[in-house]
Amino acid sequence: MNAMHTLSLALAFAAPIFTAEAHADYLPDPVAAEAALWASPTVAQARGEFAAQTLRSQSLQNGREEWTVGADILQRRIQTAPRDTQAEWGLALSRPLRLPARAEAERALGGALTAYAEASLGEALHESGRQLLALWFDWLTEASQSQLWQAQIALADQQLATVNSRIRLGEAPRSERVNAEAALAQVRLQQQQVATRERQAHNRLRSQFPGLLVTADGALPRPVPPSGTTNEYVNAVLEHSHELLRARRQAGVLQAEARQLAKRRNADPNVGMFYKNEAGGNEHVLGLNVGLTLPGAARRTDQQAAEQLSTTAQEAAIRLEQRLRQEARADFEAAITQTAIWQQADRAAQALAEAARLAARAYSLGEGSLDQVLHNRRLALEGQLMAQQAQLGSLSASARLKLDSHQLWPLDVDVDADSAHAHP
Repeated sequence: MNAMHTLSLALAFAAPIFTAEAHADYLPDPVAAEAALWASPTVAQARGEFAAQTLRSQSLQNGREEWTVGADILQRRIQTAPRDTQAEWGLALSRPLRLPARAEAERALGGALTAYAEASLGEALHESGRQLLALWFDWLTEASQSQLWQAQIALADQQLATVNSRIRLGEAPRSERVNAEAALAQVRLQQQQVATRERQAHNRLRSQFPGLLVTADGALPRPVPPSGTTNEYVNAVLEHSHELLRARRQAGVLQAEARQLAKRRNADPNVGMFYKNEAGGNEHVLGLNVGLTLPGAARRTDQQAAEQLSTTAQEAAIRLEQRLRQEARADFEAAITQTAIWQQADRAAQALAEAARLAARAYSLGEGSLDQVLHNRRLALEGQLMAQQAQLGSLSASARLKLDSHQLWPLDVDVDADSAHAHP
């Protein structure tokens, strides 16, 4: 009877294992998560692209005009008397001139390219955060189920001990031992399968974020509905959206490129100086030369193409903002719904656990059958699994809301001229 009493208590308290109120650290440490995100392959690639784009912007700031050095060697032959042959040579130095308006347009283009690369780095950081969060909850789901199945193994062991005790007392047929042993074997099989999935999820997480410590408390907090209003959340998401910022800055790059190409439709002046040694060294010529490169039709069509791309990018940014606004609103409403689903699933799990407890107590008093106990225990287990899944779904939705509004981990990017680094 003592074993049966222990089993009844275990059934009564099995459901709240993952629903008890607690301040559990079920998410990665913010400092460790930030370091893992910056070390992720996606962000590392974006940082390299930002560094390359910074150098390209510097070349636009400095200008691409280069000096041209020329030389010529001649031989003058005088056919009239007195006949003579004289060596002559010359040197020339010239370069294109970058007019102030064109220089300003190219500097603006360089700044726009740097800003776009910075936004791309922020988007890579944000996407890595989403990937980390998804992989983390995949692992956390399997780890939580593994703990639940471990508890079920203990219950099945206690159930088998109770059955053996009743058989020894002559209160139960020997066939009930077979049923109890089969139930224990099934539970152990389920636990082994869940443990395998947990290891696989753990390995996937570590392969993408090798420096992250993968650990969490056994207790999960009770989900709560998101705070604030839908409009407040939508505005926060749009304010911190790297994806939207990148789209707008891409449009800015194309606008700056169109302005630069417009300035290039003017004639390009060239200025230089030359020196010539003629008449066998008897004559020396020093002078200046000026040239103009007249633009052709290609420059006009290049500008028109850039303007068209700029208009298209601006329209795409507007459509993206509308889509992100709708998605943010849907995510906020889904998080509220997920919390309500968990509350209902939790109430159902507690009711099923109570039914299992009562069936176990009745069996301990000689009433009912083992089949009824096992059936109620299976229903209670299904209820616990559903409640746990709903709980993790609600916590995941809440964490996603905080991530997208930059309230979970530092995702804002502040890049100086020398390196890329994130600041909270």
